[in-house]
Amino acid sequence: MRSLFLLSAFILLSFPLIGQQRTIQKSENGWYLSPHGSIRILVLFAEIEYDVNPAKDPQPEGARHWPKGSLPVWKDDLFDPRILLVPKAQISRYYHDASLGRFTMVGDYVDHILTLRESEYPNLGNAHGINALVVKEANKIGTLRTRHGSGVADFDQWKRGGKPGVEKEKGSDDPHSYDHVMVILRNSSLTHGQGSVDSGSPGKLYGYESDSQSRFGGMNALPFEILQHEFNHMFFGGNNFHAGGGNAAMFTRYFVSMQGGWGMMGGANSSLLTCNAWDRDRLGWRPENSEHRIRGRNIKGVEVSTDLDPMAGDTGLFILRDFMTTGDALRIRIPFLRSDEYPQWVWFENHQTFSRNGVPSDRFHYEEGNPCVKAAIPGIHAYLQVDREEQEGPNIFGGHADHLRPLVASGHFDYGLRDEEQTFHCISQGTFRPMVRNEALANPLTGSHDLEFLAYDLNNDGRIDQREQVMLRLEERKGVLYDEAYTFGHARQIFTPQGNRRLGMDSNPSLSSQMTLVRGAREMNQRKKPDNRVVHLNGMSLELVEQRNNGDILVYVRNDDTRIRQHARWCADSIVVHAIKGYQGHALFIDPGQCLTLDRGRTPTRIVDPDTVNGIFYFNEPTRMSVLAGASLRVASGGSLQVINGSELHLLPGSSLSLGNKSKLKIDAGSRIVVHGDAKLTGPAKSLGKMRTKGRVVDRP
Repeated sequence: MRSLFLLSAFILLSFPLIGQQRTIQKSENGWYLSPHGSIRILVLFAEIEYDVNPAKDPQPEGARHWPKGSLPVWKDDLFDPRILLVPKAQISRYYHDASLGRFTMVGDYVDHILTLRESEYPNLGNAHGINALVVKEANKIGTLRTRHGSGVADFDQWKRGGKPGVEKEKGSDDPHSYDHVMVILRNSSLTHGQGSVDSGSPGKLYGYESDSQSRFGGMNALPFEILQHEFNHMFFGGNNFHAGGGNAAMFTRYFVSMQGGWGMMGGANSSLLTCNAWDRDRLGWRPENSEHRIRGRNIKGVEVSTDLDPMAGDTGLFILRDFMTTGDALRIRIPFLRSDEYPQWVWFENHQTFSRNGVPSDRFHYEEGNPCVKAAIPGIHAYLQVDREEQEGPNIFGGHADHLRPLVASGHFDYGLRDEEQTFHCISQGTFRPMVRNEALANPLTGSHDLEFLAYDLNNDGRIDQREQVMLRLEERKGVLYDEAYTFGHARQIFTPQGNRRLGMDSNPSLSSQMTLVRGAREMNQRKKPDNRVVHLNGMSLELVEQRNNGDILVYVRNDDTRIRQHARWCADSIVVHAIKGYQGHALFIDPGQCLTLDRGRTPTRIVDPDTVNGIFYFNEPTRMSVLAGASLRVASGGSLQVINGSELHLLPGSSLSLGNKSKLKIDAGSRIVVHGDAKLTGPAKSLGKMRTKGRVVDRP
């Protein structure tokens, strides 16, 4: 894919002209292929005969799914040869479901295994150039002969020369040109789960060039994950669109850790293998006759826009039907981010799963045949979108990978990491260092989660390299080791009315803004804008009210939910409390019996310059929370506020913090509350007096 990425960068500097007008690039037109209409793929199956170096053969005897010298058993499960109302073949069905019927992919294959002898083709080790060799071998047959009798014209439905973001022209070429030639190899250097795609031709195949091509390794099974991932590049763009479990350590991303999740640019490390709502929105895959770009239903069942800005008044009850079959989704804009910072949104999708909606891809990646995987259950899946909102203009193919970060119902934590490796057996077998999950180290603002590769300074050299990240395979809780392959999806990650049903200020995860750090081998923005380096709290919440018998989920969206109803631990370099009039008029209200703790997190928010405390590297700053003018904080009688481990709470001029008579305030040595100007700190005089005497409450003019 490296060549694609470089080509993408070049295209951004080129603007096709029509007369004197610049053609407007639109994401819904796709990168090099159109995501609308239909396409027929020509498939070539090939194998290598290592007659010079037999030891190089990764699978000399073949396999049950693909015997040596034969076509694979699953040859007819790739593509339907003709358009069906409900596709049967795996890849055809995938695109039908993802696009809501807006894009159809069918295909046919040369009904002959193509065997490339090493003695005849000495350059077989070059995976990127292997298509040209397969084409050369195929030409020995003389003429195109496919399993279902397709001719060259059947594979030529689009004009060659499609440009990024520009509407592709329907019709055939003169002379014909295959729209896409796909090569799948049984035993090449690609082995399994590897492949690539690009525009251009591998050479004349039976006398005709092709507009685009791909090559995949199918050594272990039908190469579904890599096939759809790579082909989807032709719709979305280069390697900077990797997301949802499809990114790799070598590419830049918006977060310290590499993200998993789900989406069309996902792959081997995805949870679900479905599309997501961002994908559909980007490609213009909307239900027929829909009125809104992002849509759900109101309480009366009427379609309404669910692209919401709650702080501007977009609140109330909304119905989300099954996402895969209806396209319903809800998106909330995260407030208080500056115009020169990356914008953020949170998406919500109701996945009723294969057992209820019949969509084969709407289940966890490896739940079939693996009882250790806790299967997907009907409920809400949520994720944060960072940047990547432009759908028109010259910048639509820019940006960085991992622009989508899952928010999981199992929560975000400061995970510990055991030194010793343990054996895992779930899905496959190997060894990994177990993660330690301690409920006391919940960290909804900056912590790690199930569906990301957790970042650590594994070699203790004072920096976190691109590859220093660990998959959550094994989790230790209260001394018990759990082998449940969390990275690939787990029922605990799904929001349900019976389980974790709410995202808001006090929940884990939170509905606040998140810190970003665009990084590759280095911090690209040096912790400056447009990166988001402040967590802005807000009064927004979304609660699952009920899940109906037909699968519809009723949700309640608010903008005044500032009440802390459960223990919360907040950690971030910088937290800001805005002047929100929430519960009883306060921007933050701590209930009786509940405790809010400001603590220093243990999850990295940067990758260099660690702070060493008691021999431990901290790749972050002590937590500092600032309360803005007009914001009122209240700790109810019986409630608690803790400021520990070097954290600071700053009451800026015009703000206030009031403590109930029986509330508790703990500020440990090295931490403090700073009262600026006319800010007010009120509460039990004796307790506050002691804190001032110890220098833990500081008045600053």
